[in-house]
Amino acid sequence: MTTPILGILQSAPARWIVAIGWTLLLTLLLLQPETEPLIDLGLPGGQSLWREILFSALHLLAFALTCILWFWTLRRTLPSRRSLFAAAIIAIALGISTEALQSFTPDRHASLIDFLANIGGVLIAARVLDQRR
Repeated sequence: MTTPILGILQSAPARWIVAIGWTLLLTLLLLQPETEPLIDLGLPGGQSLWREILFSALHLLAFALTCILWFWTLRRTLPSRRSLFAAAIIAIALGISTEALQSFTPDRHASLIDFLANIGGVLIAARVLDQRR
């Protein structure tokens, strides 16, 4: 027996809404100005090793989740291997584009560490998902 919410999340439209909604939210979080964010997450400002470690871990987790959500969405309509490949491509493209677009955001810049964390999160998620197929 499933709960009504779990039942709704099994439908293809709900999966698409969740994946697209997460992708839009993540894009907003990554492209908003740091000094006047639309959504303030209360993360530390300034420059410190702790901040860099925290932000890298958050990038890794966010892009792993992005890959997982897109795989979860696409596997309803595509074979497992194709859905995993497409999910990884979507997440990597998002990671590359958001890092590049940060150069156009006030008080933000592209970061090699963030870029590597984005790609690392996708690769870790893809590896775990591939082993579970």
